[in-house]
Amino acid sequence: MVQINDISEMMGELNKESSIQALGSKTGVDASILPKLAVVAIPLILRALSKNAESKAGKDSLSNALEKHKGQTKDVSSIEDVVKKADTDDGDKILDHAFGDKDKVVDQIAAQTGISKSEVAKVLASMAPMILGMLADKKDADGLDADGVAKQTDIFSKQAEEAATKNFDITDLFPKQSGTTTPAATGGLGGILGSILGNLF
Repeated sequence: MVQINDISEMMGELNKESSIQALGSKTGVDASILPKLAVVAIPLILRALSKNAESKAGKDSLSNALEKHKGQTKDVSSIEDVVKKADTDDGDKILDHAFGDKDKVVDQIAAQTGISKSEVAKVLASMAPMILGMLADKKDADGLDADGVAKQTDIFSKQAEEAATKNFDITDLFPKQSGTTTPAATGGLGGILGSILGNLF
């Protein structure tokens, strides 16, 4: 049995061939770009959730939502099982709540990567339930209140960006951001995420 204890572990597991195959079967996205797109999706969603949780209402809303996602990443047989069982309809609802305007985020990623909107949307919707499941199990294990959930979400967000920057070269996914004069280029992954979310928050 596997228990996903941190974001870096999740991202590492998602880079394994068996996980890529499972996510590819679920989303129809080519295996050559899937890991990079997945590791952009994880910190992107976490950053949006963290931003929403800066208000009291946002903290309470996220904390309450996590009650519905307990047990999704605890004592599972493998990460690919989590991928296969991810409820993408639920994922769409999570994305709508996190981004406010999910379609705008999907449009921006699609425009910057050349990946179709439908493929981007499917990857984001597959990642979102896994992220909330992990936060829910962390909340349950550590007895976190709404403030603790907000802090943990921010921690996971920073860990995800660090892990993605350290272990994955995602800059070639964003050719329009590759010029040396753009804020996204100088800011690395953080700049790219900020560029995508900038018009939402």
